[in-house]
Amino acid sequence: MNALRRLRIFWWLPVYLLVLYGLTVQLDSLSFAPDNRWQATFNVATPGATRTHGSIRIPDGIRQIPEPLLLIVNVNQNIVVRYPNGDIVGTGGGMATPIARNKHRPLLFRLHPQSLSPGDTLAFELATPRSAARLAHVYIGPAAVLDNAWQFNNLMRQGVVKTVAIVLLITALLIGSIWFFYPHRKEYLWYALGSALWAAHSTNHLVRDIPVSDRLWAALIPLTIGLSILSIITMIYYYTPLGAKGERQHTRPLLYLWAGSLLLAIPLFFLPYASGAQAQYHIVWYGLLVCLFILVLAYVVQLYWERQTTKRLLFVLCGFAMLVFGIHDIWVFDNQELTRPYLLHFAALFTLLSQYFLLVRRFVLSLRETQYYAHHLEELVVEREQELEANYQKMRVLEQEKAVVDERERIMRDIHDGFGGHLVSTLVMLERPDVRLPVIKENIQDALNDLRLVIDSLDFDSQDVTTALGMFRSRNRRKIKQAGFELRWAVEDIATPPGFGAEKTLQLLRIVQEAITNSIKHSGGNTITVSTGTDSGSGNSFVQIADNGCGIAATYQPGKGLSSMRKRAEHIGAHLTIRPNLTTAGTAVRICLPTHAQQPK
Repeated sequence: MNALRRLRIFWWLPVYLLVLYGLTVQLDSLSFAPDNRWQATFNVATPGATRTHGSIRIPDGIRQIPEPLLLIVNVNQNIVVRYPNGDIVGTGGGMATPIARNKHRPLLFRLHPQSLSPGDTLAFELATPRSAARLAHVYIGPAAVLDNAWQFNNLMRQGVVKTVAIVLLITALLIGSIWFFYPHRKEYLWYALGSALWAAHSTNHLVRDIPVSDRLWAALIPLTIGLSILSIITMIYYYTPLGAKGERQHTRPLLYLWAGSLLLAIPLFFLPYASGAQAQYHIVWYGLLVCLFILVLAYVVQLYWERQTTKRLLFVLCGFAMLVFGIHDIWVFDNQELTRPYLLHFAALFTLLSQYFLLVRRFVLSLRETQYYAHHLEELVVEREQELEANYQKMRVLEQEKAVVDERERIMRDIHDGFGGHLVSTLVMLERPDVRLPVIKENIQDALNDLRLVIDSLDFDSQDVTTALGMFRSRNRRKIKQAGFELRWAVEDIATPPGFGAEKTLQLLRIVQEAITNSIKHSGGNTITVSTGTDSGSGNSFVQIADNGCGIAATYQPGKGLSSMRKRAEHIGAHLTIRPNLTTAGTAVRICLPTHAQQPK
């Protein structure tokens, strides 16, 4: 399955590599050299020396050549050519250290026929700061032929590189200016640095008279290409999206990569130059860069393997273009007498312009999005308000429907537990043969009282316990009076606990009713006092029912009534206490309501 998936994803890669190879062959076929019949014979006195001399033979038909020119395609590193009489034909620059650099520059000199005779020789001096002085591809011919060859040679070896360097500097300035205004977008900064460093590296092909020593220049050139590659890698690091946890991946390996590369670059500045030790270390440095490039290319291929997007495909295309053209340039460098061009500049231009396109595209899309929101902000706010209002209305309707359903279920449950329970009990009594009418009457009266409590819990303001107690008083005053008791009312406004709704109020009224019923049945007194207040110690509100009866006997065992009262109190988060009445003889039942809302148990 993996093989089939790779074939499906990378089927185009062999075709692309063949296209790159064909392009390389086509560019190589662009010969810089003129026809071989214009090639001149020359000899070098001391091959392999850093400074040497030699001669170039004048062809026999020099008098018949119109406007003769001398074309030198390859020289390492500078040359001075003289007429037989000692006059200078031409030079590539200064011969003193630092020697003028013409390794990547064709030289064209005009010859004066009157100063030449067939069979004469032109003397020359070669100089290079290290390694062997070299001369190749020397031509003497008419201006119409050699001038065209020189222009084409100079275009491919100087003009293209100069254009690439200028384009890279311009893109670096443009992207760098974007980073200046948006400093949090660090990918723009690293792209600008990478492009500028690559342009600086390209000056090795362009600068003839270097402003520093040969040793320092030979250290800076490989360093700039290394830092450029590291900057491009860092740009890719910041360009790729964040991970699943909102963090950037491979942060630590990137830091190790920078630290290791900078440490390995230190010997470039301290190894001896003239002995060639620095040049030997260049092999180590460029080998590191090749390995680094292969690792990055493998990582880019893996990214495209994981997710096939146009952006990642573009990175893969650029990487393989640099790989193919880089291999070509290594081969050309090893064969320095070839007249074929270096091609890595084209791949670098393709790569950096592709990244420039991606960065500018990202910036433009972000800018368009910002402008869109700026122009349509008011409309978007109105739309969001309408959506929020619609959602709020839906939630409100759902809450109302839920409240109605919950209230209906509560009423049904209260009627079932209270009123319904009394009716069932009465029905069972009526089926007994020894039925007693007073008991049945009392049971029916309890059912009616419970039904009144349910009705009272629906009619009062759920945030006002005092009002509920007042309605309870109006419904039960006559019953208490008929039982021979005087109802004393000492109710004042108290703080109602938050969220103390109808259900909790009903439970509170049932506790009050049960306490009054117990006083009527068991106290033996003639006064019942209902009072409210705030406890001075805890700050909680309380409701108290007290009588002036005989009190609670020491041997009294709580029955179902008191147990039911305690359960109801726990259900509404209240605390129930039964104690002797401190004001008069009798019993006091106190229900303490918590100031803060508590979850019912």
